[in-house]
Amino acid sequence: MLASSVILLYILIYLSFAGKGFIPTGKYLTKGDWLAFFGTYLSFVGATLVSVIALVQTHIYAKKQHSRDLAVRKKQIQPIFSVEIIDIDQQLPGTAEAVGLYSSSNFPKHRNVHIRIENVAELPIRNVIIFDRYYFQLLKPNEPKDIYVVYSDSPDADTKVAVIARILETEYERTERGIPKWFNINFEDVDGNESFQTFTLESFEGVQYYSLESTEEI
Repeated sequence: MLASSVILLYILIYLSFAGKGFIPTGKYLTKGDWLAFFGTYLSFVGATLVSVIALVQTHIYAKKQHSRDLAVRKKQIQPIFSVEIIDIDQQLPGTAEAVGLYSSSNFPKHRNVHIRIENVAELPIRNVIIFDRYYFQLLKPNEPKDIYVVYSDSPDADTKVAVIARILETEYERTERGIPKWFNINFEDVDGNESFQTFTLESFEGVQYYSLESTEEI
C-alpha cells in the first residue's frame, strides 16, 4: 500500500513537470523552485510520519509493558491458601452435650466437616468470603482460621456457632461422607482487586484434600 502510494506520487510529480507540464510555474518561479519545494515538503512529511509512527509504537509498547507489569503485580500480591481437612463429624466448638451412659444409641451424632484455611503468602487479604458467607474483614499471613461446614440436613445445622458455614447440597455437591466437592474463596488483595479461587476435592491413596483449580478476577 505504501509502496504503491510512493510510486503514484512520483508519477504525478513527473507528469506535472514533464515538458511544459500542466501546472503553471507562476510568476518569477521556475520548475526548479517547485522541485526544491516538493523535495523539502516531502522530507518534512516523511520526517513527520516517522515521528508519528515512532510515537505510536512507543505508546503501544508502553501500554503492553504496563499490562505485563500489572499482571506480574497481581500474581505477586495474590494469596496462597493452605486448605486442610482437619476432621469429620466431630463435636462443634463452644457446644456441650449430654452423653448416654448405657446405650450407644444415645451418644450424640454429628455431621460436619472441619476445614482449616491459612493464607501462607507474604501479604494480607481483605473481605474474605467462603461458602458464600462473609467471614473475615482481614486475613493476615500465617493466620490459620477454622470453619465447620454443615449441610442443611445435618444434626448440627441448628447449632449456634459463629464458625459454621451452613450450605445446601443443591449448591455444593457432597461425597458420601458429607464433604463438599468444591467451594470458592472470595477476597480482595492489597490493591483492591476482587478475585476468587476455586478449590476442588481430590483423592490420592485414600487421602482426600482440596486442590486449587482456578483463580478468577471479578
